[in-house]
Amino acid sequence: SRVYVANQNSNNVTVIDTATNTVVGAAIAVGSFPCAIALNPSGSRAYVANLNSNNVTVIDTATNTVVGVPIAVGTAPASIAVK
Repeated sequence: SRVYVANQNSNNVTVIDTATNTVVGAAIAVGSFPCAIALNPSGSRAYVANLNSNNVTVIDTATNTVVGVPIAVGTAPASIAVK
């Protein structure tokens, strides 16, 4: 399993391997002030709410890379959920 950590002041996401409690690869650059992360039901995508850039970054969890361009949303998205 993996943990996805929003690093607000670094504008990136760190991935941690829960079996070894170590960081996996380099931090993933996202928008400004990421503050929330949600995974889709299959765990294949992580959605990151970026408070200051007013968008959502999508991460492919198999490759830990950003998918496409950030999705514009309303002002200061502070939380996120996947249904």
